[in-house]
Amino acid sequence: MVTTEQGLPVSLKIDQRELAKPPQALADEIFALCRLSAMRQQVARRREILQEPYGAEIVRVMELATEDELAVAEEAIMGSDDEPPLTWMRSV
Repeated sequence: MVTTEQGLPVSLKIDQRELAKPPQALADEIFALCRLSAMRQQVARRREILQEPYGAEIVRVMELATEDELAVAEEAIMGSDDEPPLTWMRSV
């Protein structure tokens, strides 16, 4: 899954086995992964901006996700295990 910083999907691959899930469950999982992808991109953007002059002010105005918010979201979606969940997500 690849999304914009706002969470809009631009690339998505779904394993055939996942299509057997109830539509709402699959939609909920896709939506959660979109939010997580957006947060990851926002944290990366935050790091870049903070290296620039006046970066802290710019980041505050943009309301980008923080590292702590990302960690909480990742734990909520993927669990607290060190191993990634068994899922249809693949590296792109």
